[in-house]
Amino acid sequence: MKRLLCIVAVVVAALGTGAVATASQGAATPLKATYNGTPGATWTCAGAHVVNRLSVKDSERCVISGDTTGYVAGTYSGSPLGFFPPVGIDADWISDYDGTIASSWMIAVTDNGDGTFTLDIVAYFS
Repeated sequence: MKRLLCIVAVVVAALGTGAVATASQGAATPLKATYNGTPGATWTCAGAHVVNRLSVKDSERCVISGDTTGYVAGTYSGSPLGFFPPVGIDADWISDYDGTIASSWMIAVTDNGDGTFTLDIVAYFS
């Protein structure tokens, strides 16, 4: 029985260390935002602002509901400006963490088939 408890303690200790961020991953600060994006559309976002010695980035997922006219499934990017429907050619990404304009960004848009869209966003800041 003592041997089993010892094995369980080692496994629990090993699993417990997996949640700790290392210096290479950086310190992650959770972020959440809900706002009106394009006219009539509501963006509900959650993700993390990650800072490490190599980069500063936001990684988040947003669900767009309401009037989603003009949104198109696909992958879009900019540095700092790029094309993103329905905004157009001069789109940029502004951090939901601190309002900084991203130096580069990539957005993968998925049509959920129910009138909503999901955006997976990674944005880097210099």
